[in-house]
Amino acid sequence: MENNIHETTKEIKKSLRLSMNGIVSAHQRRQGLNYKINFGVEIPRLKEIASTYNKEKELAQNLWQDNIRECKLLAIFLYPTKEFDTATAEKWIAECQFTEIADHLCRTLLTEIPEAVKKSLQWIAHKGEIFEYCGYSTLSNLFTKKATLTDEEEKAYYNALKQTLHTPGTSNHPTKNAANISLIKFAEQSKEQCQRACAEIKSWGIEENSALNNLVENLLEETD
Repeated sequence: MENNIHETTKEIKKSLRLSMNGIVSAHQRRQGLNYKINFGVEIPRLKEIASTYNKEKELAQNLWQDNIRECKLLAIFLYPTKEFDTATAEKWIAECQFTEIADHLCRTLLTEIPEAVKKSLQWIAHKGEIFEYCGYSTLSNLFTKKATLTDEEEKAYYNALKQTLHTPGTSNHPTKNAANISLIKFAEQSKEQCQRACAEIKSWGIEENSALNNLVENLLEETD
Protein backbone atom coordinates (compact mmCIF):
# COMPACT_ATOMS: atom_id res chain seq x y z
CA MET A 1 0.00 0.00 0.00
CA GLU A 2 2.77 2.45 0.96
CA ASN A 3 4.66 1.64 -2.23
CA ASN A 4 1.54 2.27 -4.31
CA ILE A 5 0.98 5.65 -2.63
CA HIS A 6 4.64 6.57 -3.12
CA GLU A 7 4.52 5.67 -6.80
CA THR A 8 1.22 7.49 -7.33
CA THR A 9 2.63 10.59 -5.64
CA LYS A 10 5.68 10.48 -7.93
CA GLU A 11 3.39 10.14 -10.94
CA ILE A 12 1.31 13.12 -9.81
CA LYS A 13 4.39 15.29 -9.32
CA LYS A 14 5.56 14.37 -12.82
CA SER A 15 2.19 15.54 -14.18
CA LEU A 16 2.57 18.79 -12.23
CA ARG A 17 6.00 19.47 -13.70
CA LEU A 18 4.65 18.88 -17.20
CA SER A 19 1.78 21.30 -16.47
CA MET A 20 3.98 24.00 -14.96
CA ASN A 21 3.05 27.60 -15.74
CA GLY A 22 5.98 29.88 -14.97
CA ILE A 23 3.99 33.08 -15.52
CA VAL A 24 1.37 32.12 -12.94
CA SER A 25 4.02 30.91 -10.51
CA ALA A 26 5.98 34.17 -10.77
CA HIS A 27 2.81 36.25 -10.37
CA GLN A 28 1.84 34.35 -7.22
CA ARG A 29 5.30 34.78 -5.74
CA ARG A 30 5.02 38.53 -6.30
CA GLN A 31 1.73 38.39 -4.38
CA GLY A 32 3.52 36.80 -1.42
CA LEU A 33 2.57 33.16 -2.02
CA ASN A 34 6.00 31.83 -1.13
CA TYR A 35 5.51 28.08 -1.18
CA LYS A 36 8.60 25.88 -1.08
CA ILE A 37 7.63 24.86 -4.61
CA ASN A 38 4.94 26.45 -6.79
CA PHE A 39 4.45 25.03 -10.26
CA GLY A 40 1.82 27.65 -11.11
CA VAL A 41 -0.64 25.01 -12.29
CA GLU A 42 -4.10 26.54 -12.61
CA ILE A 43 -7.12 25.12 -10.76
CA PRO A 44 -8.98 23.66 -13.78
CA ARG A 45 -5.87 21.66 -14.71
CA LEU A 46 -5.43 20.49 -11.12
CA LYS A 47 -9.02 19.28 -11.04
CA GLU A 48 -8.42 17.51 -14.33
CA ILE A 49 -5.40 15.74 -12.83
CA ALA A 50 -7.39 14.86 -9.69
CA SER A 51 -10.18 13.34 -11.79
CA THR A 52 -7.79 10.67 -13.10
CA TYR A 53 -7.25 9.22 -9.62
CA ASN A 54 -9.51 7.56 -7.07
CA LYS A 55 -10.11 9.56 -3.92
CA GLU A 56 -7.97 7.97 -1.21
CA LYS A 57 -7.38 9.18 2.33
CA GLU A 58 -3.79 7.89 2.49
CA LEU A 59 -2.86 9.45 -0.86
CA ALA A 60 -4.37 12.79 0.16
CA GLN A 61 -2.52 12.76 3.48
CA ASN A 62 0.74 11.99 1.72
CA LEU A 63 0.27 14.84 -0.75
CA TRP A 64 -0.63 17.27 2.05
CA GLN A 65 2.72 16.68 3.79
CA ASP A 66 4.64 18.38 0.96
CA ASN A 67 4.96 22.16 1.09
CA ILE A 68 4.08 22.29 -2.60
CA ARG A 69 1.12 24.44 -3.61
CA GLU A 70 -0.31 21.95 -6.07
CA CYS A 71 0.13 18.96 -3.75
CA LYS A 72 -1.81 20.79 -1.02
CA LEU A 73 -4.64 21.53 -3.43
CA LEU A 74 -4.71 18.01 -4.85
CA ALA A 75 -4.79 16.63 -1.31
CA ILE A 76 -8.00 18.60 -0.78
CA PHE A 77 -9.52 17.41 -4.05
CA LEU A 78 -8.58 13.77 -3.45
CA TYR A 79 -9.59 13.34 0.21
CA PRO A 80 -12.87 11.36 0.49
CA THR A 81 -15.30 13.79 2.11
CA LYS A 82 -16.99 11.13 4.26
CA GLU A 83 -13.64 10.21 5.82
CA PHE A 84 -12.58 13.78 6.60
CA ASP A 85 -13.02 14.19 10.36
CA THR A 86 -12.80 17.14 12.72
CA ALA A 87 -9.33 16.25 14.01
CA THR A 88 -7.92 16.22 10.48
CA ALA A 89 -9.81 19.42 9.67
CA GLU A 90 -8.23 21.29 12.56
CA LYS A 91 -4.77 19.92 11.78
CA TRP A 92 -5.02 21.04 8.15
CA ILE A 93 -6.43 24.47 9.05
CA ALA A 94 -3.50 25.06 11.40
CA GLU A 95 -1.11 24.15 8.58
CA CYS A 96 -2.67 26.51 6.01
CA GLN A 97 -0.16 29.23 5.20
CA PHE A 98 -2.19 31.00 2.54
CA THR A 99 -5.84 31.85 2.01
CA GLU A 100 -5.83 30.18 -1.43
CA ILE A 101 -5.40 26.78 0.23
CA ALA A 102 -7.81 27.70 3.03
CA ASP A 103 -10.53 28.74 0.57
CA HIS A 104 -10.47 25.39 -1.24
CA LEU A 105 -10.29 23.52 2.06
CA CYS A 106 -13.38 25.34 3.32
CA ARG A 107 -15.32 24.91 0.10
CA THR A 108 -14.48 21.26 -0.53
CA LEU A 109 -14.03 19.56 2.84
CA LEU A 110 -14.86 21.68 5.89
CA THR A 111 -18.51 22.08 4.91
CA GLU A 112 -18.83 18.28 5.00
CA ILE A 113 -17.61 17.56 8.53
CA PRO A 114 -20.17 16.69 11.24
CA GLU A 115 -21.74 19.75 12.89
CA ALA A 116 -19.93 22.07 10.48
CA VAL A 117 -21.86 25.16 11.63
CA LYS A 118 -21.07 24.53 15.28
CA LYS A 119 -17.39 23.88 14.56
CA SER A 120 -17.13 27.01 12.37
CA LEU A 121 -18.44 29.18 15.19
CA GLN A 122 -15.99 27.58 17.62
CA TRP A 123 -13.08 28.24 15.25
CA ILE A 124 -14.07 31.88 14.92
CA ALA A 125 -14.35 32.35 18.66
CA HIS A 126 -11.38 30.47 20.04
CA LYS A 127 -8.70 29.28 17.65
CA GLY A 128 -6.73 32.21 16.20
CA GLU A 129 -6.50 34.11 12.91
CA ILE A 130 -6.43 31.30 10.32
CA PHE A 131 -9.14 29.43 12.22
CA GLU A 132 -11.24 32.59 12.33
CA TYR A 133 -10.79 33.04 8.58
CA CYS A 134 -11.74 29.41 7.88
CA GLY A 135 -14.71 29.61 10.22
CA TYR A 136 -16.22 32.52 8.30
CA SER A 137 -15.33 31.04 4.91
CA THR A 138 -16.92 27.71 5.83
CA LEU A 139 -20.05 29.48 7.02
CA SER A 140 -20.24 31.38 3.71
CA ASN A 141 -20.20 28.10 1.82
CA LEU A 142 -22.73 26.55 4.20
CA PHE A 143 -25.08 29.54 3.80
CA THR A 144 -24.80 29.17 0.02
CA LYS A 145 -25.98 25.59 0.54
CA LYS A 146 -28.95 26.92 2.55
CA ALA A 147 -27.63 25.92 5.98
CA THR A 148 -29.60 27.44 8.85
CA LEU A 149 -28.64 28.55 12.36
CA THR A 150 -30.42 27.79 15.59
CA ASP A 151 -31.33 30.79 17.74
CA GLU A 152 -28.32 30.10 19.93
CA GLU A 153 -26.00 29.77 16.91
CA GLU A 154 -27.33 32.98 15.40
CA LYS A 155 -26.62 34.84 18.62
CA ALA A 156 -23.07 33.43 18.67
CA TYR A 157 -22.66 34.43 15.02
CA TYR A 158 -23.65 38.03 15.72
CA ASN A 159 -21.28 38.18 18.69
CA ALA A 160 -18.47 36.93 16.46
CA LEU A 161 -19.28 39.44 13.71
CA LYS A 162 -19.29 42.28 16.23
CA GLN A 163 -15.85 41.27 17.49
CA THR A 164 -14.47 40.94 13.96
CA LEU A 165 -16.11 43.85 12.17
CA HIS A 166 -16.76 46.44 14.84
CA THR A 167 -13.96 46.09 17.38
CA PRO A 168 -10.86 48.04 16.27
CA GLY A 169 -7.65 46.10 15.72
CA THR A 170 -9.06 42.64 16.34
CA SER A 171 -8.81 41.03 12.89
CA ASN A 172 -6.76 41.38 9.73
CA HIS A 173 -8.15 42.40 6.35
CA PRO A 174 -8.67 38.88 4.89
CA THR A 175 -10.59 37.82 7.98
CA LYS A 176 -12.78 40.93 7.89
CA ASN A 177 -13.46 40.28 4.22
CA ALA A 178 -14.40 36.66 4.98
CA ALA A 179 -16.76 37.88 7.72
CA ASN A 180 -18.37 40.37 5.34
CA ILE A 181 -18.94 37.69 2.72
CA SER A 182 -20.47 35.35 5.28
CA LEU A 183 -22.85 38.12 6.39
CA ILE A 184 -23.90 38.77 2.79
CA LYS A 185 -24.54 35.05 2.20
CA PHE A 186 -26.47 34.84 5.46
CA ALA A 187 -28.62 37.85 4.56
CA GLU A 188 -29.33 36.50 1.08
CA GLN A 189 -31.20 33.51 2.51
CA SER A 190 -34.40 35.48 3.13
CA LYS A 191 -35.74 39.00 3.52
CA GLU A 192 -36.68 38.33 7.12
CA GLN A 193 -33.23 37.02 7.94
CA CYS A 194 -31.58 40.01 6.28
CA GLN A 195 -33.70 42.48 8.22
CA ARG A 196 -33.07 40.63 11.47
CA ALA A 197 -29.31 40.62 10.93
CA CYS A 198 -29.22 44.30 9.93
CA ALA A 199 -31.28 45.30 12.96
CA GLU A 200 -28.86 43.45 15.22
CA ILE A 201 -25.83 45.09 13.63
CA LYS A 202 -27.39 48.56 13.81
CA SER A 203 -27.90 48.02 17.54
CA TRP A 204 -24.09 48.03 17.93
CA GLY A 205 -24.00 51.76 17.22
CA ILE A 206 -22.26 51.66 13.85
CA GLU A 207 -22.70 55.32 12.86
CA GLU A 208 -18.93 55.91 12.96
CA ASN A 209 -18.12 52.64 11.20
CA SER A 210 -18.65 53.72 7.59
CA ALA A 211 -17.71 50.37 6.03
CA LEU A 212 -20.13 48.40 8.19
CA ASN A 213 -22.82 51.05 7.92
CA ASN A 214 -22.59 51.00 4.12
CA LEU A 215 -22.74 47.22 4.05
CA VAL A 216 -25.92 47.19 6.13
CA GLU A 217 -27.55 49.87 3.99
CA ASN A 218 -26.71 47.95 0.82
CA LEU A 219 -28.17 44.75 2.24
CA LEU A 220 -31.39 46.51 3.22
CA GLU A 221 -31.69 48.12 -0.22
CA GLU A 222 -31.46 44.73 -1.88
CA THR A 223 -34.42 43.43 0.16
CA ASP A 224 -36.74 46.34 -0.78
